[in-house]
Amino acid sequence: MKKLIILALTVISTAVWAGSTTNNFRTNSGDIVSVGQTEESLIEKMGKPRPKHYVLDDGQFYCAATEYVYRVDMQEYTVILCRGKIVKIEWRNA
Repeated sequence: MKKLIILALTVISTAVWAGSTTNNFRTNSGDIVSVGQTEESLIEKMGKPRPKHYVLDDGQFYCAATEYVYRVDMQEYTVILCRGKIVKIEWRNA
């Protein structure tokens, strides 16, 4: 029984912390931000919050990454860029 409870808590905590990914999202003004667009396009549509810089090594990409976090309605989008292009968009309910 103890093992079942620990397993259930592990699965729930993983689901809560794991973000979902998407290929695009709609801004408050109705524009669309998509994977593959440039950093310039993103900043033009969403503005420029304080970026976070790190090395992305997720098995698919290995690069110096820039990350921006935006809130749209009740969602929080984390936009990850490599070499000036959007490579991943993660979202979660805020």
